[in-house]
Amino acid sequence: METKFDSTADAVASGLRDLIVSGELGSGERLVERDLAERFEVSRIPLREAIQRLAREGLVEIFRNRGAVVRMLTVQDVEEIYGLRALLEGDAVFRGVKRIDDETLARAELVHRLLGEAVTTQKQGELNREFHELIYGACGNARQLAAIRELRAQVERYERLQNTLLADTPSFQHEHEAILEACLARNARGARALTVAHIDSARRIVLAVVERMAEQG
Repeated sequence: METKFDSTADAVASGLRDLIVSGELGSGERLVERDLAERFEVSRIPLREAIQRLAREGLVEIFRNRGAVVRMLTVQDVEEIYGLRALLEGDAVFRGVKRIDDETLARAELVHRLLGEAVTTQKQGELNREFHELIYGACGNARQLAAIRELRAQVERYERLQNTLLADTPSFQHEHEAILEACLARNARGARALTVAHIDSARRIVLAVVERMAEQG
């Protein structure tokens, strides 16, 4: 049974995660407990638990003398994260295609269309996540889906809530459309191959962002 403490820590962790993913808390930025406790109107105890949770997710690093800072990803981090994403997401869509129902596919088609019409990067980011979660959800492995969400959260801030990644929305929409068509055809192998290629496209863009930040830093 979840306690009030756990519920508060969950809420704070979610809020901090949003600040990091959106870029409001940038890579290398220190998490000042006093300021954050005031912002979320909580004591430091659930705040510290929330920070510990984000550290376990790979979003935050905790140093003995500096406290907690937003983790800055390296080139190796990006390669490892996208390598794992390709494996997990490719497998999720491969198994999900065999079980996904028509209603979910119809919802994925709607989200795909709305994504092409979205005018803000925040909305693009939300719809992009929803599209992928819909086609992966039928895989039936809750731990796998949770791992996919954690890995995605680690790199989303480098996509700048899709500012970089979805600035070229038409190109990514073509990839989404191909994945969707494979799902509609119940072509599991094709959906997996297209999903892996789609993730690799994102990897190249994020890798360029991280390399540029390393040169500037």
